[in-house]
Amino acid sequence: MKHQSFIDWMKATGMLLILMGHVIGSPYHIFNMVSQPIYTKQLGVCFFIFVIGWNLANENRTSFKVVFNRIFPVYFYGIIIAILLSSIYIFTKSDINESNYLPFFLGINVFLNYFPANPTTWYIGTYLHILLFWYFFVQKREINKYHILGAFLVENIVRCSLIALDNSTTAYMLLPNWLTVFMLGCYLHRRKDTSWHPKILFLVAAWAFVLILWSSSLNPLSLNKGFPFRALISNEIWALPFRSLLISVVYLTNTFVFFEIFRRFPQMRVVAFFARNSLMTFILHMPLIYAFSDDLYSLFDSFWAQRLSIIIILFVGISLISEFIQTRINIKYFQNKTWDITCKLYNRLFKLNSH
Repeated sequence: MKHQSFIDWMKATGMLLILMGHVIGSPYHIFNMVSQPIYTKQLGVCFFIFVIGWNLANENRTSFKVVFNRIFPVYFYGIIIAILLSSIYIFTKSDINESNYLPFFLGINVFLNYFPANPTTWYIGTYLHILLFWYFFVQKREINKYHILGAFLVENIVRCSLIALDNSTTAYMLLPNWLTVFMLGCYLHRRKDTSWHPKILFLVAAWAFVLILWSSSLNPLSLNKGFPFRALISNEIWALPFRSLLISVVYLTNTFVFFEIFRRFPQMRVVAFFARNSLMTFILHMPLIYAFSDDLYSLFDSFWAQRLSIIIILFVGISLISEFIQTRINIKYFQNKTWDITCKLYNRLFKLNSH
């Protein structure tokens, strides 16, 4: 299948939103006040999960190797960086950051009500669960509106239940929190890049108007700066379904609108550059923020100058480093070797068990 430029736009924009969210931080900043009751960076996660759903729905292969090929680069670079961070922190803080390894043990981290030491790597566990969910339950199915409705109901029931049990972080990381966005990607898999049309300007204007109306209506109702979800109107149990419903609506509507916009955008090499290096940016940006933000901020007096400087340096710098590494490491070689070794070990164990 011809490469779709909307994938590059969604991945590059999604990574930029995530990076900006972590750098800006403050729940009272305008960046985080336009998407109540979530934080704007969470839309970046939605973009990635939507693209995963779209890609998998267009996958013709049914072998488990599809899951392996998609998770291998994430594990490969993720484990190397986790070991590198442990090597640094054991000398600087007498701590190996052992929680960074939890996502690589079948994503067990998502069942714990806290993030790993490198917080964005929670997503690695969820990514594996998405791939396994597709492999066992979704592949070969034509996703329709009823599947999306079912996913929507499951998403809200699970999210409400976990928040009510004071497990908000688990509610955020667990697959059901992203289930409807994933299924939306599967459902829209036949829609591909299309030509620019002036009506897209109307869509952008309408989206901006709704965004302003949404934020101006909900911001006065916000009760706290809780993470990952803010409370609206009331912290009582009866208000949970309403808040959860709003979370799903924000996820779905923004993802769908950006998809419709981006699939009409032209292919650009610079966007493709940031998109293909998003994995390394995702894994590395938080440790680098921790390490260098204070020193960099001391060079500027303005809040915006401080934040923009580190956003630009990290977004561009990590992508350049990633591009260099990817030209030097043949990830396909290690991927194929690991698959062959795994298959041989599996066959030997199967033969032993059969005897």
